[in-house]
Amino acid sequence: MIIARYFWAPILLVSHAPLFSQSATLTVKDGRALVIGGETEIAQGIETIKLTPAQVVDEFTKICMPDPQNAGSRVAASQISLKRDDVVFPALGKAGEAKIERWIGDQASLFIWSGDEAGLKGRFIAMPSRGAVTTGPYGPFKAFGSQCNLVINLPDFAAATTVAELLTAKLGAPGKLVVKNTFADGYWVTGDLRVNINVPSERQYPQPIHLSVQSIPTGAQSK
Repeated sequence: MIIARYFWAPILLVSHAPLFSQSATLTVKDGRALVIGGETEIAQGIETIKLTPAQVVDEFTKICMPDPQNAGSRVAASQISLKRDDVVFPALGKAGEAKIERWIGDQASLFIWSGDEAGLKGRFIAMPSRGAVTTGPYGPFKAFGSQCNLVINLPDFAAATTVAELLTAKLGAPGKLVVKNTFADGYWVTGDLRVNINVPSERQYPQPIHLSVQSIPTGAQSK
């Protein structure tokens, strides 16, 4: 006999504002995105940004350079509307509480990291890159260097490749830049800073993009 059970639940009226989980997007040593906290993709729940690719590059470099760890002090002057809402990971096993500076808005998320790994070891991470996602615990793959990370959605892949072209025009020849039909990634080195772009494969638009600036010790700039 099959017993059918019916459950009543109220209908909730919700806004279209993004839901921000306790997840943070940082950058590993080779420039790839490192999502900590449970999500496996970047830019989830974020509206398509209304800025042009040229404006995106301008705002990104103004916020994150020249000292990525102090990017929060420049947010108020940006065209990108953001408010402070830090990611707080509760204590996990032997790992204590971990906190990462985050600024959020309807069209962007900004993550600023000083390099303090306290409380991050063992937490779930995902690394979306090109057409694949690498998952596991924080440790074998880890964030590197003090850094500023901007995560947005662009209208399409063409807009993302335009961002890469504009970064080259602004920063000079890239250390490495790979642009294929469905993904793009690469980096530029300027002084002790490394500027990264990650555009993972996306089957439908909008197109997520991760831009970051890392302060890298001398001699560690190249992949």
